[in-house]
Amino acid sequence: MLLQGCYETLPLQQGPPPTVETVQLTLNDKGRVTVADKLGTGVSKVEGTIRSQDAQSYSLAVSHVWQQNGSTSTWNGELVSIAKDATDGYQIRRYNKTRTLALVGAITVAVVVFFLSTKLIGGGTDPNKDPGGNPGQSH
Repeated sequence: MLLQGCYETLPLQQGPPPTVETVQLTLNDKGRVTVADKLGTGVSKVEGTIRSQDAQSYSLAVSHVWQQNGSTSTWNGELVSIAKDATDGYQIRRYNKTRTLALVGAITVAVVVFFLSTKLIGGGTDPNKDPGGNPGQSH
């Protein structure tokens, strides 16, 4: 979940997607039917890297599959061909340096506040100091 803070997904786009970035192809009804035998039923999005494309289809190295019911599955780069007319468009998912730095900063602040508030650092007692008794009284 924390890694999601390091990435951003751009809005749905049309036209030819880039081949060097991770893309999420959003499937239409035709797409859900045509990929059911390869990816499962009710697929809404397929994420991966486009290895090649021609006028009719994409060849995608699949990394994630999202079903309409909200479940997801992770894949290991298996190549799947998806017809271009089976998609509504694509979204680019890319590394976001600003979000990552903000996430690292927030985690660092939270850890420091935790340690300071729980007195895990430097919160011991002096063994030479009298833990109780009256002030000025020596033992």
